Amino acid sequence: MKERPANQEMVEGFRDGYDLTAPSPLKNRSASYRHGFMCGRIDKGLFKHNWTADQLRLMADQAMDEDDIRALQ
Repeated sequence: MKERPANQEMVEGFRDGYDLTAPSPLKNRSASYRHGFMCGRIDKGLFKHNWTADQLRLMADQAMDEDDIRALQ
């Protein structure tokens, strides 16, 4: 499977996740945004995990796939 580059929603979520004053996203945000937010919090050391980088990349692809399906509905 070819890895997809992060989309703008994911990048915005990461930036917001890096901002410690930003509230956690609700379900009304895209899966890409929520994934990016989580990764920002991981980088800040606020979110503990056991995922490898490859697993996080796969999760990013899955988030974008979820958004693609949601856009078709």
